[in-house]
Amino acid sequence: MKQQSFQKFIIGVMMFFGGLVYAQTVTGTVSDATGPLPGVNIIVKGTTNGTQTGFEGDYQLDNLSTDDVIVYSYVGYVTQEVIYTGQTEINITLEEDSAQLDEVVLVGYGSVRKKDATGAVASVKPEDFNKGVQVSADQLIQGRVAGVNVTTASGEPGAGASINIRGASSIRSGNGPLIVVDGVPLSGGSTSAGADAGIGTSAARNPLNFINPADIASMDILKDASATAIYGSRGANGVILITTKRGRAGEGKLSYSTTFATSTITNEYDLLNGDQYVNARIGLDGGVASDYDLGARVNAFDEIIRTGNAQTHDLSYTGGSDTGDYRFALGYFKQEGIIENSGLERITGNVTLNQRFFEDRLKLSAKVILSSNRDNAAAIADNIGAEGDLISSALRWNPTRPFRNDDGSYVQISNNQRNPLALLDYYYDVTETTRAFANMSAELKIVEGLTYKFNIGLDRSLSTRRIGQSRLLGVDGVSGLGRADVVTYESESTLFEHTFNYKKELSENLNLDAVVGYSYQNFKDLGQTTVAQGFAEGLNDERFYVENTNFATSFPLALQDSFSTPESELQSFFGRVNLNLYDKFLVTATLRADGASNFVGSNQYGYFPSAAFAWQLHKEDFIPEAFDDLKLRVGWGITGNREFPNGLAQNQANPGGGVEQTGNAVAQSIIGNPDLKWETTTQYNLGLDFAFLDNRLRGSIDYFYKQTDDLLFRFRTVQPAPDAFTWQNLTELQVVNSGVELALDAIIIDNEDFRLNANVNVSFLENRVENVAAEGFEAGIRTGNITGQGLSNESAQLLFDDQPLYAFYLPIFEGFDSNGNSVFRDVNGDGVGEASLQAPGQGDRTFVGDPNPDVLVGFQTNMTYKNWDLSIIMNGAFGHQIYDNTATALFNAGALSGGGNVTSDIVGNGEASDNPVTVSTRYLYDADFMRLSNLTLGYNFNPDSLPEWISSARLFFTGQNLFVITGYDGFDPEVNISKEVDDVPSFGIDFTSYPRARTFSLGLSVNF
Repeated sequence: MKQQSFQKFIIGVMMFFGGLVYAQTVTGTVSDATGPLPGVNIIVKGTTNGTQTGFEGDYQLDNLSTDDVIVYSYVGYVTQEVIYTGQTEINITLEEDSAQLDEVVLVGYGSVRKKDATGAVASVKPEDFNKGVQVSADQLIQGRVAGVNVTTASGEPGAGASINIRGASSIRSGNGPLIVVDGVPLSGGSTSAGADAGIGTSAARNPLNFINPADIASMDILKDASATAIYGSRGANGVILITTKRGRAGEGKLSYSTTFATSTITNEYDLLNGDQYVNARIGLDGGVASDYDLGARVNAFDEIIRTGNAQTHDLSYTGGSDTGDYRFALGYFKQEGIIENSGLERITGNVTLNQRFFEDRLKLSAKVILSSNRDNAAAIADNIGAEGDLISSALRWNPTRPFRNDDGSYVQISNNQRNPLALLDYYYDVTETTRAFANMSAELKIVEGLTYKFNIGLDRSLSTRRIGQSRLLGVDGVSGLGRADVVTYESESTLFEHTFNYKKELSENLNLDAVVGYSYQNFKDLGQTTVAQGFAEGLNDERFYVENTNFATSFPLALQDSFSTPESELQSFFGRVNLNLYDKFLVTATLRADGASNFVGSNQYGYFPSAAFAWQLHKEDFIPEAFDDLKLRVGWGITGNREFPNGLAQNQANPGGGVEQTGNAVAQSIIGNPDLKWETTTQYNLGLDFAFLDNRLRGSIDYFYKQTDDLLFRFRTVQPAPDAFTWQNLTELQVVNSGVELALDAIIIDNEDFRLNANVNVSFLENRVENVAAEGFEAGIRTGNITGQGLSNESAQLLFDDQPLYAFYLPIFEGFDSNGNSVFRDVNGDGVGEASLQAPGQGDRTFVGDPNPDVLVGFQTNMTYKNWDLSIIMNGAFGHQIYDNTATALFNAGALSGGGNVTSDIVGNGEASDNPVTVSTRYLYDADFMRLSNLTLGYNFNPDSLPEWISSARLFFTGQNLFVITGYDGFDPEVNISKEVDDVPSFGIDFTSYPRARTFSLGLSVNF
């Protein structure tokens, strides 16, 4: 027995020392380029032996044996493997992996691995954003996602943009997607004060200008109904989820980046100089040079444009512990427009706090965005007539006419010819907008797999626009009087949401991920306008009075007006179930019920279901092993559109009367319709995701079909009803969009020193309107108002059966006859070609073009060589037309004979000076374009070459809008000036638009 005990003791000692030899311990630190990484997973491959890094990125791993493989992994970073050979210390630096970052996408009230997504979704991260001077979030993804078309209204700093996802679906409601920022849906309306101060109206500023692009962590685009139905009545036009940056656990890190940029105009009209103008007048009207030469040689357009400078400064501080993180950021942006007196200045603040309690059972989060924008605007309008705005006045200014009289005063010709320099000196227009946006949430882990989240969202904005016009300005209603306008606009929204999320492995082959929730959100808008005219003689700087005068008592002519829209409330119940069967079959079912105060009775609630199925084919034995991923997706759903005025189902009255009434009386303006209901869009999607060559070539292809029914439309009431408007659902009319989207992403070269990847997206889109005549519009629905002298009540677009939305409906111009008069094609066979505006079949107008692109293209390539990186981004659109209202109004023989400047193609073209100005295909152009939109070259400094207090630094150079290939003769083919008729929107019309700039910028980013 003693011998057996001794043997056991010897064996135990041998095992103990053997363990010291073969079961070793290793310590070390895991970092990335900016410092230590807490929470990194470390495991011995093929075992359960593992650990995680601590707050300082440190770790200790025990029970190691020689030749063990240690795996270091962290979300968003390239996984590293190290063979253990007895080291006592292993320090690891992980590199970010953009491919991994794309693996998780947001889908509304949750996230999903991209490979498990059943809907058509796309995610764009900062490394793929458009670089350089970017004012708003939508500019970051222009050309970056298949099926998404972003068209800026003009090149003005802060200008609005139209975003169409898979085409326009509505007539009078909005066609823009729902924007959700950090879980809070935005109202979708304008947040800036608009005004018509006697020179026409101008486009509202972009409502996304309050977000600093430097604070955005990702933008996820939900395109099909199976992905957007979780947002119900607001998902018809797609959804864009914007997520701002959050803190990172670890020691506090300070980051600073700055950019300095310069911008110049890219394209100008080919106007006549002074000598060319005189010769052209002689050739057209006869006479001698002295009849037309006023003695000067000027270029008015050059006088109003400039080289614009811009600068950005972004400062952030981020850090945290193993139980929470924080991020504080400040941003400053200032951009001078390339038109004098225009520009944008913005200050933003961003705070993000996240904290976990009770062993991560409770999570509290808060995000706050504060912004202050100051927009300086020139006297540029969308709908000015013969009088002209700054751009039109400069374009048509006689190049032989001086700007000033001998006494130094500005030359004033008539009310139909404004002096562009006087418009610069005597017109003042500044809009100041402040916005506070906050999102606070508490998330409680009730039991394993079940969490409850409470979310509060607040969004408040106040905008004040001040316009001053001198009594010296030769403008109707202003000359000799002066004018001051103050316009205020307030909007606010409040959100309360409760959600329960449950994740459970129901069995070995069945996983459940479900969410149910309740949401309440309200919207309020109100505003006030004050106008005063009649300033004392000698007081010519009305800017002072704009800010300091009591309008109601100080002037002989004063006007005050105000509005408050009916409060809009939206109460919603929603749920979504995701099932994963055998890790092959994915099923998603969604239902949302939205109740809105916009409607009454049984129509107050709308129900929006969706369903989707995905099959991971590459996991089947019959699929070749060459596929790393092959997933088939099928989806269907019904979504709605709530982007229309509030309170349309109720009677409304306005002070001052109805449609045509003025005065102090209160009169009905809206005849309520209790039968109003939601617009609904039904969408089908068939998609295929694929990957080859160890995921080096990845992509997707989607076919979609969506149809919008019950479109909302506004009608003027007929007597004996009050002179007002009423809204109705068009039960027969439909808008149909269909198309195919292709996206490819390829890693072409990937080695230690050189990496090259490229991605391309192509979309083929088709749009049409059906059953317009069945709603009583036998002559179609007019829009696309064309303005200018002699062009009253003219339009260029018509909504008609089996035509695309906003189809161009024009007479076909065929040249000039022997008398110099326009000749138009005889379309209806009556022997005479006419340009009169008549219904289809009754005149010689016909459908001649479509402003909606048939093909959208986006391309990006990224290259890195050692410390250098290069990014090239291009985008284009094909198969569409644009109407040049600028040329219609300004460039013709009659304008030349009347003393205005014109483009060189007017000279000697055979047109007579008395040829009437007509809307026709003479001014319709193919708008195809391909643009080199972004090129960025960067250099990352070696950490060893930097001071110890700088962890990393990057220098970069960016060129934007370097060139565009197009057949359009205007400033730029990517333009959309609002030319609505009776509030029916237009699309694809250009009119004295603010030119687009070419921008070069130099920047530096430093991490401390």
